[in-house]
Amino acid sequence: MKRAIIIHAWDSAPEQHWYQEEKKLLEEKGYSVDLPKMPGGLWPKQGEWLKVIEGLKPDKDTIMIGHSLGVPAILRYLEDTGSKVDKLFLIAAFAVDLGIEETSNFFEKPFDWEKIKGDTSESYVINEQNDPYVPLEKGKEVADGLGAEFSAVESNIHFDKMDLDLINSRL
Repeated sequence: MKRAIIIHAWDSAPEQHWYQEEKKLLEEKGYSVDLPKMPGGLWPKQGEWLKVIEGLKPDKDTIMIGHSLGVPAILRYLEDTGSKVDKLFLIAAFAVDLGIEETSNFFEKPFDWEKIKGDTSESYVINEQNDPYVPLEKGKEVADGLGAEFSAVESNIHFDKMDLDLINSRL
């Protein structure tokens, strides 16, 4: 069974942004899709987010899509567990503290890129050229760390909306 897990951004919800539209498109392609509400609101805790992801039991037939803070959550889960997944789609990607106190607990140690690289067959990093929250070079750093394909797209305010073909054309 093909599966997809979408991990939303900080201070967001499954009903926001492009998540429901992508869920519907994936289901039409035969995917079972999990789109959990991540805990913590404005003060998320990395450990709580990792427990949610762990409870979904991603496996080698799972694609994982992370948006903004969903990216380091997915990366840390893969690093810590060694779980193998099919593909990663990392949207508005970053892997370092951006100076936001509420989310700094996600970056208490650097990522071990070598461990994470072995956990997926394909990785795609998609960042905006003029994202007001995540500088483009932060996405490039994630792509370099993973050896992932990198795409820089026109801005639309931190992927509030998104051309979903950036994901679906690569399935």
